[in-house]
Amino acid sequence: MAYEPDMTIFFDSVTKAVIVSFTVYLPGPYADRKAAVLTGEAHCYRLGWRD
Repeated sequence: MAYEPDMTIFFDSVTKAVIVSFTVYLPGPYADRKAAVLTGEAHCYRLGWRD
């Protein structure tokens, strides 16, 4: 599998779990928290990350 940009995979040796993390910076300014969250959700949707 190809890594996506800004994708990091962590392995927890204690619990034997895996954490997949994406760090994405979406510069503002945004009018409020709701507008910022909607922007983040739209970004995820464009990448194919859907519920």
